[in-house]
Amino acid sequence: MNPTNSKTAQQQFYLFVCSHSFLIGLFPFFLPVYLYKQGLEMAQISFFIAASAVTFTLGMYAWDVIKTKLTPQQLLALCYALELVMVSSVIFTGPHITQHPALAYIIAATYGAYQCFFWTTQRALFIQRSSDKDTGNKYGNFQIFVVAALKVGVLIGGFLLDDANLYLLFFISLVVIVLSYIAVLKIPGELHWPFLTKPVTPITTIIRFSDNYRSKPIFALDGFFLFIESFFWLLSLFLILKQSFMQLGLMIIAITVTLAVVFLLLKSKIDKLPEQLIYVISVVGYGLSWVLRSQLDESTALHYQFIFLCTIAFLTALFRLAFNKRFYDIALHYPKTPYILMKSYYSQMALVVFFGLLGWVFTSQQTLESLNLGYWLAALLTPLYFIYKTRARAGE
Repeated sequence: MNPTNSKTAQQQFYLFVCSHSFLIGLFPFFLPVYLYKQGLEMAQISFFIAASAVTFTLGMYAWDVIKTKLTPQQLLALCYALELVMVSSVIFTGPHITQHPALAYIIAATYGAYQCFFWTTQRALFIQRSSDKDTGNKYGNFQIFVVAALKVGVLIGGFLLDDANLYLLFFISLVVIVLSYIAVLKIPGELHWPFLTKPVTPITTIIRFSDNYRSKPIFALDGFFLFIESFFWLLSLFLILKQSFMQLGLMIIAITVTLAVVFLLLKSKIDKLPEQLIYVISVVGYGLSWVLRSQLDESTALHYQFIFLCTIAFLTALFRLAFNKRFYDIALHYPKTPYILMKSYYSQMALVVFFGLLGWVFTSQQTLESLNLGYWLAALLTPLYFIYKTRARAGE
C-alpha cells in the first residue's frame, strides 16, 4: 500500500472507530447503570449480559456470512444502523422496564447485535493495518483517539441522562451517525477492506479450534473479565458517586486525563521492552486491581477515592495494552479474520455460562455483596492469564 493510500485508510479507520466510540459514550457506556436505575437487580443484570452474549454469538456467524456479500460502504452503514436500533430499543422499552423487567431482553438482543458487528469489524480493520513490530504502539495510538472520543460522549451522555433526556440523546445519536457515515465516504480514496473476501469459517472449524498458545481458554476467560470491567465496575462507581450520571462521567474523564501522560509514554515503549516481563507485571497488577476494587466504597474520602481509582485504571490500562499486544501479535500470523472470530465466539459462549451461573448465585444477594463477590472471583481467576503463550515461545 503506497503512502497516500495508507494515509487514506488510516483516516477512514480512525473516523469509523472514533465516531462509534463517541456514540458508545453517549449511551451504551452507561447501559448497566441505566438498567440498575430502572430497577434491575444484579441477578437480572447478569442474565441480561448472558442474553446479549447469545445474540452476539449468533451475530458472529451472521457477520461472517454477510460480510462476503457486502461492500465496505454497506457494512459500514450496517454497523451504524445497528447502533441506532440499539438506542431506539432503549427509547421505546427502557421507560417500561420497571413494570415489565423482561423488556430488558429486547435491549439485550439489540445490544449484542450492535456490539458484534462493530467490534468484529473494528478488530478486522485493526489487524489489516498492523505489523508484528508495532502492534503495541499502534494499539496505544488507537486507544488514545478512541478514549478521547469516548470521553466526550460520556460527558454529553452523563449530562443528558441526569436530566432523563433520552429523546435528545437519540437525536444526537442520529445526527452523529448520519454525519459520520457521510464523512467516512467523503474521505478521498476508496474503502479497501480485504477481509470481506475471506471465506466463511465453518462451524466445525470453530468447534475444533485449538493452538499452541492456549488461546481457547484465554478467550473464554477474557470475555468474563471484559464484562466485569464494563458492567460491574461502572455500577460500583455509580453507587460510590451517589448515583449521579454526571458525576460518574466527570470522575471517569478526570481519571482519563490524569493517566493520559503515562499512557502516552507506555504505548511508544511497550514494543521495545521485554514482552514476557511486561506481561507478567501487568497480570500481577491486574489481579491487584480487583482486590482494590473490592475495598472501595462510598465512605472512603474523596481524595483517597481518586487515588484508588487512578491506580485501578492504570493497572487495568497496562494489562489491556500488554494483553492486546500479545493477542494482535498472534493474530497477525493466523489467517487473519478467523483468529479474531475465534476470540469472539469463545468469549461470548463463556459469557453465557459465566453470567448465567452468576445470575442464579446473585438471586438472594444484595447489590454490593454481589459486586464484591464478582471482584474476588476476578482476583482469583486473574493468574490464569499466565497460561497465554507468546508467539516466540510457541515455536511455530
